[in-house]
Amino acid sequence: MAKLKGKIKASTLLEVIVAMVVILIVFVLATGIYANVMRSSPSVKQQRVKAILSGWIAESIAAGNWKDEVIAIDSMAFQKTVTPYQTYPDLRLVKVVAIEQGKEIGVLKRVVKVGKDEPE
Repeated sequence: MAKLKGKIKASTLLEVIVAMVVILIVFVLATGIYANVMRSSPSVKQQRVKAILSGWIAESIAAGNWKDEVIAIDSMAFQKTVTPYQTYPDLRLVKVVAIEQGKEIGVLKRVVKVGKDEPE
């Protein structure tokens, strides 16, 4: 058997347990933060719905289409309503709502200016 000269530095069991508890606490906090970020970030479906809503409003503005409409894409229904904006005669509030299985999954509102030569 070999003899050791001097003392060997080593961690005690208490130090190891404390280190493990600290690592566990950091892991739990990181997992909670990750879960919150994933829950609050928009899903691919929500991003797709927002793109469709924005495109429909832009298309309506370009065409001067100020009629209420409903269209269906895949399993979703999109409803556009155009109302006068407060007391301004040349402004309209365009609201587009995406509905899937009776549940509202996206809304986009935009105030637009109607030209004098455009129909109401």
